[in-house]
Amino acid sequence: MAVARAFACATSTVQVNERLLGVLSLAVGAILFYLVLLDHGQVINLLIGSGVTGNYLHELFHDVRHFGGAPCH
Repeated sequence: MAVARAFACATSTVQVNERLLGVLSLAVGAILFYLVLLDHGQVINLLIGSGVTGNYLHELFHDVRHFGGAPCH
């Protein structure tokens, strides 16, 4: 009986971990989708500052948009 109870507890913990991993994966994917396809430098300017010359992150994401075929202009 104790073995069955321990197994049930372990399987419910695994299900919770899988759900949490799924939710976190979706959240990270949505953030990356926004940053690469929809953001036009606003988030990067908030994080780094607008006075930075040679904004390589902005140019990298801009080139990824072109490579992926997403309209960005």
